[in-house]
Amino acid sequence: MEIELLWVFLFLALSIGWLLGFYTKPSNKIDEESYQAPQEIKHRLQLLFDSYSDESIDRFVHSLEVTPETLGTHISIGKHFRSQGEVEKAILIHQNLMAHPELPDLASESIIYELAKDYKKAGLLDRAESLLRQLTTSKLFGFKSLILLLDVYEHEKDWENAVSKGLELELKKHPDVALRVAQYYCEIAEDKQYKGQFLEIRRCFKQALNIHKECIRALIGLARLDIEHKEFAFALNSLKQVAVLSPENITLTLPMLLECTVATNSFERQQAYLEKMYKDTGQVPIMLAIVESLLTQGETTRAYQYLEGQIHLNPSLSALDMMFKKCGCDDLNSEQVDQALNPSEKNLCENMLGVVSKVIDDVVADKPSYRCNQCGFSGGQHHWMCPSCKGWQTTQPLVEYDNTL
Repeated sequence: MEIELLWVFLFLALSIGWLLGFYTKPSNKIDEESYQAPQEIKHRLQLLFDSYSDESIDRFVHSLEVTPETLGTHISIGKHFRSQGEVEKAILIHQNLMAHPELPDLASESIIYELAKDYKKAGLLDRAESLLRQLTTSKLFGFKSLILLLDVYEHEKDWENAVSKGLELELKKHPDVALRVAQYYCEIAEDKQYKGQFLEIRRCFKQALNIHKECIRALIGLARLDIEHKEFAFALNSLKQVAVLSPENITLTLPMLLECTVATNSFERQQAYLEKMYKDTGQVPIMLAIVESLLTQGETTRAYQYLEGQIHLNPSLSALDMMFKKCGCDDLNSEQVDQALNPSEKNLCENMLGVVSKVIDDVVADKPSYRCNQCGFSGGQHHWMCPSCKGWQTTQPLVEYDNTL
């Protein structure tokens, strides 16, 4: 009885689809949508999936003849199984469609594309790659197949092939793909760092910037390379470009900026540069970098006074954390404190400072340091590719701002 009802549902769905096509289709031109079930049919198919058992639907699929008219229904059922995680059923349906060579070429491309997505979902990446390569020259499926192929290469970490395929596109028209290809060059550069191929590493970073001028990873990579070779002026230039192109990523450059400063003994110039950036952006980590620079320079008193003044102006947990870690207990050992406090009082103050310091440290440690601005994924480690949404250069430092600026 169930199978008869399924046939009734199919008849109604196809009838409505035929009527919609008859009254709305402007010409006889065949396009990709010819092989996609109209929305009304999709609703009825969903009712089918919700109302009947998997066994009944399996019998229905096997009894449904494959024709150009029923192709959209078959593909929709396959998509449904894939979306529900039943990839094996989706593969069987699409493989069954592939066994009908009498279907038009466009239909074959549609089936190949869906089967490739099935294989990718199942983790059969080599099979997915093989099918997608067949479609890269297709007018209707070429671009989608190439993007899916890049996903496959990313998963396999096959950066050379990813670059090769990405460059087949006109990247100026696709800036999102251009950024991906730039990142592939950065991956290749970082792979070569272990082999000491410095000229190749530089070439890859430069190529990444040629493809996408706002590839922050390439600028930071070049700066790191220049520091290794004591080319500090070039390194500083790259780091300053990061601050201009992507102020939200300034904190990634601060340790290297200090390294350049120590190597060139240019503390005054660096601190003036940081002060200007702090006024322009209000980022608390930049203020803390000024304190770190003063401490490294040996100006402990100036560092403490500057930090204390900033805390009074704009209370900040991270600033307090630095005060306790860098100079929190110094005053307790001073001569004035020794005269003002007896040993038990001094011991009590030290214990209280220790407790407060630990609480602040725990609060700061529990806060995520980075967040993806595309999907919201957060964590304590920076990733150039978001582990959740797989977006490139979407993870940025979570920066505390000075509200007084």
